[in-house]
Amino acid sequence: MDKYEDSYITPSQLTLILVGSMIGIGVLTLPLGVIKDAKQDGWMSSILGTVYAMYFILLAQYMHKKFPEQNILILSEKYCGKFLGTIFNLIFLMFFLLLLTEAAAGGANMLMIYMTPFLSRQKILITMLLIPAFVAYKGIKTVARMNEVIFYSTLIVFFIPIAALKEGSILNIMPVFGSGIINIIKSTKETMLSYNGVEILLLIYPFFKDNKKIKKCGIVSTVITSIIYTWFVFSAIFYLGIDIIPKFLWPIITVTEAVTIPIINSFRYIFMSLWTLIIFRLSSNSYYTFTFGLNQISKSVSRKSFVLLMYPLIFYLSTLYQNPTIRRSFVDKIIPIYSLYNVIYVGIIALLITIRKGEKCEEKLQP
Repeated sequence: MDKYEDSYITPSQLTLILVGSMIGIGVLTLPLGVIKDAKQDGWMSSILGTVYAMYFILLAQYMHKKFPEQNILILSEKYCGKFLGTIFNLIFLMFFLLLLTEAAAGGANMLMIYMTPFLSRQKILITMLLIPAFVAYKGIKTVARMNEVIFYSTLIVFFIPIAALKEGSILNIMPVFGSGIINIIKSTKETMLSYNGVEILLLIYPFFKDNKKIKKCGIVSTVITSIIYTWFVFSAIFYLGIDIIPKFLWPIITVTEAVTIPIINSFRYIFMSLWTLIIFRLSSNSYYTFTFGLNQISKSVSRKSFVLLMYPLIFYLSTLYQNPTIRRSFVDKIIPIYSLYNVIYVGIIALLITIRKGEKCEEKLQP
């Protein structure tokens, strides 16, 4: 860890970094996924999905307690050997590259459709990636402060769906538990994936001193995220109904159109502007984590150099997602696989720490 360049973060900063890493453009489409099985009870699945986030939070606290100065990348090499550990770590880091490019591509699509149709995808992406690159270049303290500023400046976004309550119908969420407990639990697979990004804690916990507060910060961030997810899904179902929701690319954006202000033609533009900041926040967190991790693997290249060197690759990969339908189809296929890998990868490292085996994995594999 480059302590001369980066310093420790506070509990509130850690909490908001986790919130900023879990909430992205995916929440705008979350109602589409949960109503497939849970129907009008889809909002309940958002609460059950927190089990995914808590899994990583508890394991991160455990690793931090055992090795406060060594994140999961270092521990992976320590317990699995340099060769296997590096391979596992690179696969893990590619997950943050996926989150970064997917968020940038999704944000670009959203802006092209609703706000800036006169700009090409490439021009939008250049702008959308420059800000995260700058924040990542400056270091963890800048990332932390940005998360604080954007969280408080965009709080109004989460209250906007209140306006939809007067236009919706209570019948849209009835009967409660009508879809059945099994279907509600089955739909949890959609909401668990919405908590992707919490894995960032496994890389940045060395920047946090107090081990006892890691779990508290994780729980608070998960509760905040869960409330937002549950509220957004509930408001979409209440306002649109489960038969109408599938007709929209981003149902939550449609919900914001329920807000009418006489001097403003469309409140949607205000919502979109604020949500763009949220995408910047997620992209900055992922950009920093990805380049910080690369620096952990290859210390011969500085983290700042990786920020600059990776920009062309990140930009290019972001252009490959194309339209929202293709992007969503790809993400729906790759994210579940990657999430399963993360669960297994982190679980194995935690298990190796627990049994305190010094032998390297690669030695165990030898006949």
